[in-house]
Formats: sequence, C-alpha cells, structure tokens
Amino acid sequence: FDEILQEADGIILSRGNLGIDLPPEKVFLFQKSALYKCNMAGKPAVLTRVVDSMTDNLRPTRAEATDVANAVLDGSDAILLGAETLRGLYPVETISTVGRICSEAEKVFNQDLYFKKTVKYVGEPMTHLESIASSAVRAAIK
Repeated sequence: FDEILQEADGIILSRGNLGIDLPPEKVFLFQKSALYKCNMAGKPAVLTRVVDSMTDNLRPTRAEATDVANAVLDGSDAILLGAETLRGLYPVETISTVGRICSEAEKVFNQDLYFKKTVKYVGEPMTHLESIASSAVRAAIK
C-alpha cells in the first residue's frame, strides 16, 4: 500500500475488495491505517461500498451506518456510492441517508486535534503553501 500511495494522486478504498483480499478481522484496521496514511501524505482517500444493503433496502444496516460515520471520523475525504444509486431501488433516500450520517459524524469530529496531529507530521519549516493552508485552517478553527 505504501508504494501505491507514493505513486498515486489519491486512493479509492473499496470495502468489498478489501473483504476479498483480507480476513474480515483485518479489514477495519487496514482501512483506518490506509486513511491515516493518505491524510498524512496529503492525498485524497475515498471509500466505496459502504451501504451496499441500500441497493435493495430503504435503510442501511446498523453496521453500515456505523461504518459511514467511522469513515468520516477516520478522515475519509469522500464516500463514493455505486450500485446503491446506479441500479438501487432507493437512490435519493440512499444519498440523503448517507448525507445525514456524515453530517452527524462531522459534528463530533475534533478538527482542532486533527489539525494539531497533522501539523506535527508536516514538520518545520513549512513550505510556503503549507504555511498558507495552515493559517487558513487556524482561522477557520478560531
């Protein structure tokens, strides 16, 4: 993964594929680690296959709803919906549900703590662009 991340402009983590390539008990840990590494490398991380049950059902499973929230809390930049909206029976409801879950998770996401951890990783001296971005984040937090 580290070699792929180094070359990639961004990463899409397909939870379905992770479930094929990894034992079930390892998927969550790889996902968290991959999201963290993407964030520290400054590369976008997108999660997909998060509410597969909504292809045929009006509501996600409790586990899927929790997974969506954890994707936000772990630093995912986006959630990509596929079959749920392409051929699913409830595309509008799926988008609305995922949006509400993300909104609730964002309310409790500690932006200040996350920023402080990220700045420690960047180190000193910052580049000109990092300095501008850091100032913008500090202003937004205040």
